Amino acid sequence: MSFAPVVRRPVSEVVFEDLRAAILQGRYAPGDALPPERELGAAFAVNRHAVREALKRLQQAGLVQVQHGGATRVLDWRTTAGLDLLAHLPFAGEDAPDPALLRSVVEARRWIGMDVARLAAERADAAALAALRARAAAGAELAGDPDALAERYEELWRALVAAGGNVAYLLAYNSLLAAGHAAPAASREVFAAEAADLPAHAALVEAVAARDAGLARERADALLSRSLHAAEDHA
Repeated sequence: MSFAPVVRRPVSEVVFEDLRAAILQGRYAPGDALPPERELGAAFAVNRHAVREALKRLQQAGLVQVQHGGATRVLDWRTTAGLDLLAHLPFAGEDAPDPALLRSVVEARRWIGMDVARLAAERADAAALAALRARAAAGAELAGDPDALAERYEELWRALVAAGGNVAYLLAYNSLLAAGHAAPAASREVFAAEAADLPAHAALVEAVAARDAGLARERADALLSRSLHAAEDHA
């Protein structure tokens, strides 16, 4: 029997994650002052350097404003944070995520995915097209394995995003993927039909290969809308 090594994390990371959760869960409202560094250090049983590092990361995430010599105040993340925060917004539980949050993720996937398909049709080079076709072809042997199909489908979309050559969409895709992974059971249920529709995947890739941006966008819409309907049913 083998065991995985214990992962050691900096204490500042633990402080950061706990404070981030407290802010996102509403225990600190916008405008509230966090406890002083000395009090936080005592509460977490860590030194003030670890607290400062955690506060610096919270500031970089757009969650607080650190005022030297003054209080550290909580910001309204809805106006200051970025898409990378999406995976850390509070879910009600792995099997019962906030329906509005899950719907938001699926809606963003749809609209970004439609434009990703358009860009891929316009910009994909020969190597990108070969990679797309290879990913579209790999799947028949995975029938009956939802997890494997879901993983393969994620890689297909990663290849589509890469083919479009838009770094902002690539980062957005990473954030949306992480958000879905934060509620894996619900995500599997919502995306299952979409991930298993191999003919639709192949049709989308062929539209991209044909350089038909309009058709690629249309087929991406039809495919991604299936999860939107599933998310609405899930709510």
